[in-house]
Amino acid sequence: MPGLPMQQEAIAFTQKIPSTDGTSLYDHLTDVVMKILNEQPTDPVNLLQTSLMVKKTANSLAPDSAQGLSLQAPPDSSDSAALSKVFGMAELPINPETGEPEEAEAPNEYECENVLNDAALMEACGVGLSRTDMYGVMMVCKQLGEDPKLGVATVRFFGKVLGVYADYYVFETTLKEQAEEEEETPGPNEVPSEKGGAGANGYTYFVCNNLGGALSRLHSVKPAHIRAARQVKKFVSGKLDAQVSAYPPFPGTEAHFLRAQLARIAASTVLCPAGYFTANEEGGLDKAEDFTPPAPTDLGTAGAWAHRYPHLKKQGRTTVFTKEVPEGEEAPEPTEEESEQGPEPLSTLDKDTEVEGGDAWTPLFSSTNSGVKNQVAGVRSNLWPGAAAVASGAAFTNVYVGWGVKTGPFLPLPPPPVAQEYDQALVESNELPQKPEPVKEEEEPKEEE
Repeated sequence: MPGLPMQQEAIAFTQKIPSTDGTSLYDHLTDVVMKILNEQPTDPVNLLQTSLMVKKTANSLAPDSAQGLSLQAPPDSSDSAALSKVFGMAELPINPETGEPEEAEAPNEYECENVLNDAALMEACGVGLSRTDMYGVMMVCKQLGEDPKLGVATVRFFGKVLGVYADYYVFETTLKEQAEEEEETPGPNEVPSEKGGAGANGYTYFVCNNLGGALSRLHSVKPAHIRAARQVKKFVSGKLDAQVSAYPPFPGTEAHFLRAQLARIAASTVLCPAGYFTANEEGGLDKAEDFTPPAPTDLGTAGAWAHRYPHLKKQGRTTVFTKEVPEGEEAPEPTEEESEQGPEPLSTLDKDTEVEGGDAWTPLFSSTNSGVKNQVAGVRSNLWPGAAAVASGAAFTNVYVGWGVKTGPFLPLPPPPVAQEYDQALVESNELPQKPEPVKEEEEPKEEE
């Protein structure tokens, strides 16, 4: 139509497109726009999408049934509704006396890694989560770190543990003040737990089923939970209060089982470039001042990476526990667990045990072309599938996205031995008293006629 403006051409085009009910695209769009202007819904985009679905469905229905359909926006899914909370301002509680919102507490000061930079490193090597999910992870880290009630000092995204019914997003934190927990009274043959902020309990973990959902803090891990988890191969369900149905029986709920698995995964797969840290006399780590980042081609080798967290021993602790011997008694010979000598701190990956006859780690490269600038390289664990560490220059990160199951054959423990029968012959005894004679019931007197 030469001479007509572009807007009139567009209107004329929509009026020419017919539909099965005799109307045009222009008529349908006019009805939807008028409905949005009259009702002014909070989410008009969802209303527009729903109207198109209703229009498509109405063409396959009878005219009478199609007229009864209403254009209502679909309810938001739980994931989208939960994630939307971390992008907006938190609602302040209302004072019941004044009816006014109470003043917000000052946000907590904390330290956190560059989540988006870590996401770019992981994306370059094809590991971790998508960039969209990592943006939500960044917002949850901000929400977790700024909460003044939790008192978090550092926050790190540990990864995602896949579950049967729901997944767990895991956040690793250190607290400014360790929370008070119930005093543990281990039995005579039990190994006590390590204190909060040290060893296997050096970090506090928070988990949620969806980004923006309620965060649940996992309790400190006990050696009994770690030892029991080593004998079980099981997927998590996604419910922290669920019972762990396995043999041997696990002494706790899924929350304890998940915490034990996280301790095992962290001790084996959280890495740092070799030479980035140095071990101090107190057992901690200090950042090396003369660290030189290795070349990208060297980052794909096992000798370029070191274990950042201490080794988890057979007792379920990072340090061996020996029982105190009372004065005047000789000390017994140490057991195999008490005499275990773990690897030195910051040991490199080339000292790891082979996994099913192969290397324990697989190299990762963002490009096979060695001439690419700013190349990202790293390693991926074959012992815990889903764990990876990548680096570019001095920047590095760790992540775990997997089912929480260790590589290896499943060898369930045999059932306990059958109980022995009674070894003494069952004979009749004459020493038992004689059976008493039954008591005769007294006859009631007959009534006189």
